[in-house]
Amino acid sequence: MNQTSLSSRVISTRVPPETRARFAALAARHHLSASTLLARMVDEVLKTNGDILLGSGGQRSLRETENRPGVADRVTLRLRNGDRALAAGRARARGMKTASYLALLIHNHVRDAAVLPPNELDQIKATSAQLAALGRQLRMFGMPNTLSQPASGLSETIARVRREVEEAREATAAIVRRNLVSWETGAGSARA
Repeated sequence: MNQTSLSSRVISTRVPPETRARFAALAARHHLSASTLLARMVDEVLKTNGDILLGSGGQRSLRETENRPGVADRVTLRLRNGDRALAAGRARARGMKTASYLALLIHNHVRDAAVLPPNELDQIKATSAQLAALGRQLRMFGMPNTLSQPASGLSETIARVRREVEEAREATAAIVRRNLVSWETGAGSARA
């Protein structure tokens, strides 16, 4: 496997249109794209000149650069035919940009996490707040008017519903907490 298939970076240059056309024709003559021909030319030039390491202000080896934190956080993906449209559709359905959706998908996969998109997390937070308000209303509604009043079937039902609402609120709050912790720490054990 060659170096470009493991990871790639873009090298670009501006040339006059006629030079671009001649280069594309040369690539086509060899049944290559202009990009592939240029990549092969760069590889050949580097191979014939050996490893180049510059001093402290210059470039370092590819391996040294890619192992430094933060340097290799940007990745360019080449998707298969139709995948971009499908990813864009899923991202749109979740109210996200395609790149943000793909970054979240990769984060969840490599960290073995189940982090929700921000808008879905906000919806769960809102649901949790609504459940808390409903629980308070049920508590008020289920209280007898007098202490001597015996508990009726209705008040028992309200108390049971109130407990179930509180359990649902606690479950949604736990999802929010796990998602926030997973994003903040990158922990792999977070599950929604």
